[in-house]
Amino acid sequence: MDKKSQRRHLKFALANISDKLEQSESIAEFIKCAELPKGSICIYNSIASEVDTKALIEYFCNVREVYLPVVDGEDIALVNVDKDTKYVEGVWGIYEPIGKRLAPQDVRPSVTVTPLLGVDRRLNRLGKGKGYYDRYFAKTDTFKVGLAFREQVVEKVYADDWDKPLDMLITPDGIIIRS
Repeated sequence: MDKKSQRRHLKFALANISDKLEQSESIAEFIKCAELPKGSICIYNSIASEVDTKALIEYFCNVREVYLPVVDGEDIALVNVDKDTKYVEGVWGIYEPIGKRLAPQDVRPSVTVTPLLGVDRRLNRLGKGKGYYDRYFAKTDTFKVGLAFREQVVEKVYADDWDKPLDMLITPDGIIIRS
């Protein structure tokens, strides 16, 4: 199976998960207790097919400086958010925060919670194929955390040389740390 076939298979699996809310709540409890590096956090604003991060964004706004990614051409810029931040629908139907766009290398978030389509137990991440996070991770030294439904954890992700593995994976069943 190649990356394209694996993406198609995982998109089908995601569309058929019936307990996304319950799995998202379990994942949220695990990340709140996880030993993450201190400092700011970058976390994605989820869409319907992803682990729900809306409550996590609110939680982290109370304990850390929080940044959300926004699409900026072919790259990601970061916007500092708080509980009063306003959002507008952006590229790919993702609600993006309104605010000053900052270069990730200027912000240098200690932790980045990244979306993913699939992941294996060696913490190789399969993204959606646009390369936004691959380019972001190439320029940003950050602790990479993936959130995944059970159905997104596969035997093997087809990773390329430029793909950066996660440092931590959180599923409804617990936390896996790359050794």
